[in-house]
Amino acid sequence: MTSIVKKSLFRRNTMLLPAFLAIMGVAASCNSKETSSDDVAVTISTVAIKNFNLKADTKVIDKLDSVFFSIDLDHGVIFNADSLPKGTSIDKLIPVITFSTGMSKAEIVMSGGSEEEKKVDYLENPNDTIDFTRDVTLNVTAADGVNNYTYRIKVNVHEQEPDSLMWDKMAVAKLPSRLPSPISQKSVEMGGKAYSVIRESDNSLTLSVSDDLFKGVWTKQQLSIGANPDISSLEATDGHLWILDADGNLLTSSDGLQWNATGEKWVSIIGPYLDCVLGIKDTPSGLVHCHYPKIAGINDPEVDPEFPLSGRSAFKTVENEWTSRPTAFFIGGKTPSGDFSSATWAFDGNSWVTLNEGELPELNGVMLVKYVTYKGAGIMSLGEAYNIWLAIGGQLSDMSGNPVAYISPDNGVTWKPGSVSVQLPDYFPALYGSDAIVMGTSLDADLSDAWTRTATRSDNWLKPSYTIDGDEISWICPYIYIIGGYDSNGHLSDSIWRGVLARMAFTPII
Repeated sequence: MTSIVKKSLFRRNTMLLPAFLAIMGVAASCNSKETSSDDVAVTISTVAIKNFNLKADTKVIDKLDSVFFSIDLDHGVIFNADSLPKGTSIDKLIPVITFSTGMSKAEIVMSGGSEEEKKVDYLENPNDTIDFTRDVTLNVTAADGVNNYTYRIKVNVHEQEPDSLMWDKMAVAKLPSRLPSPISQKSVEMGGKAYSVIRESDNSLTLSVSDDLFKGVWTKQQLSIGANPDISSLEATDGHLWILDADGNLLTSSDGLQWNATGEKWVSIIGPYLDCVLGIKDTPSGLVHCHYPKIAGINDPEVDPEFPLSGRSAFKTVENEWTSRPTAFFIGGKTPSGDFSSATWAFDGNSWVTLNEGELPELNGVMLVKYVTYKGAGIMSLGEAYNIWLAIGGQLSDMSGNPVAYISPDNGVTWKPGSVSVQLPDYFPALYGSDAIVMGTSLDADLSDAWTRTATRSDNWLKPSYTIDGDEISWICPYIYIIGGYDSNGHLSDSIWRGVLARMAFTPII
């Protein structure tokens, strides 16, 4: 009996290769090939590669021989899905190849580039080095001298450091203003959309809304909010925007266009907490904390003399299993005396406390960004994802720009300078008062050269969720958008910068 298998039958089934080869070894008999109008069918078991790896070489990287290579019979590709570290030299590597059966020929061909084509007889010279910076193919012929197959061999190397925050000079857009040279702006996220209120050069207002910052598509409308609103006070809770007018009246809107008075009069809006917004109001007895709408059990204590009244970072909420209500915190800001603050202030629904003081410099207008990094990541694994907080930019007490990005792994309790990989590049402008929005964007890649298998979807972008459709994979990548901000002279930066942890933009290892 003749067992003939066309390559097209192997799509998405390469994980079953060992069992399949065992069956083929029993079933195969005399004939070795067959032609059709579309394909040349071959007895795959006679030309299949059982294993491929690289010979150990500590001069290249440690554990080089442990790098896993996928063997895709469908597309005739051998590749490492987890790319080698940036800068790895791959021009003199020794492949170690195990064949499923004896081969009459195994020839490695290096082509492309400025050099002439070079061929290596692997059966005769298995220890010859191969230059994988060139196009490399492996041509094998079965022991019968008839069946043959060609594999492309790819040794993938990262082009960026996986755990670096990448800020591309090309990934910069203009603020979504109606007129040139806007004066001020404030941007927040609500319901998966970015809302930006901009004061134009003629002192009119613009509301710009985008649900896809990656593409930079905005809907722009001229806006009227009444009595000269304080744009810097703009905040968002679930389903509502909040802003103060020139007289301190608290206004709210569900769409950014129609605004209604709440009857509250405040000095400052701090930010969202649960289903309300926190603020500060002036009373005959002094400044007190306040919130709206009223929620039973939330306290409104007096304001500490060192509590920053302006220039605070965004106010961010963190959940935990040890308290009945979440904790929210901010960093930096300007105190009533005009001094910049180095403290992290936190609120638990009952009281305000400082989590630390002095681990950060005194900062005004610093950005607070929730993001992710990986622990234990290496050439063999993605590693464990965990949340971090980034403190980026801001103005130092001498009015210069803060050049250091700080990291907190424990929700603002402790801070330390981040590694070189998370620092802003030299060409990034020194800004304070910028807004940072993290928004997920669907990316896609062609897996026609990869070993595909069924995906398990996750809604947690800390471990990139992905879906597979045929040879196409798509996943959600969280980008950081830094919007606006002011230079040392108080002039608005008319730009939006886009950054990403390089690892998150890589095609997921599936």
